[in-house]
Amino acid sequence: MNSIIKDQHDFRGEYMTNFKDILQKDLILSRPLSKNEIDKLTLANSILEEEEEPCLPKQWFCSIDLEEWTDVEIFVQGNMEQPYEEFIEIAGNILDNSPQHVDRALKYLKRFFPAQEEGDYELSAISFGKFVNFDEYLFKGFTIAFIHGDYPYAFQYKVKFKENGWPIGFEGGPL
Repeated sequence: MNSIIKDQHDFRGEYMTNFKDILQKDLILSRPLSKNEIDKLTLANSILEEEEEPCLPKQWFCSIDLEEWTDVEIFVQGNMEQPYEEFIEIAGNILDNSPQHVDRALKYLKRFFPAQEEGDYELSAISFGKFVNFDEYLFKGFTIAFIHGDYPYAFQYKVKFKENGWPIGFEGGPL
C-alpha cells in the first residue's frame, strides 16, 4: 500500500496532494498469471484457459489512503505498456476533489437505501475508464465502490459517474 504524502500547499496554506503524479509513479499492471507462473505455484486447479484477448483494456492499479479511508484500490484502464493518459487525467482531477465525489456517491446511495447510514459504508475502490451502463451506453467516467455490512452478509455498491462527476446509476450485490 502506498500512503499519500501531502507535499504542496494550497492557497489557504493547507497541504495538498497531486494525485496525477502519484498515479503515474505507483500504478502497476494487473494481469493474469502465465502458465509458467501457475505451474510454479503447483495449484490444485491449475487449468489455464486460452490467453487473454490482447485487444481488451488492461487494468492498472495501486492502493492509497484517501482522507480517512485506508487501502482504497485505484484502477485505471490502459494497455500492456501503460495506463491511458486520458484516464490518468480524469483520475487526477477526481481524486483531487475526492471528498466531494465520495460524499455525492454516498448521498446518491442514500436516495435508494434510506435506512442505511452513510457511516456504515466502507470505501473500497475507485475505477477510471470506459464503462457500460445498464442501457448498453458506453461512457468515459469512473465508479466509486463501497462495501456495506460484514461478511458473509456484506454487499458491494458501485456508483457510476460520467467523467464530469455526474452520477448516472449504480449496481450492487452480495460479495
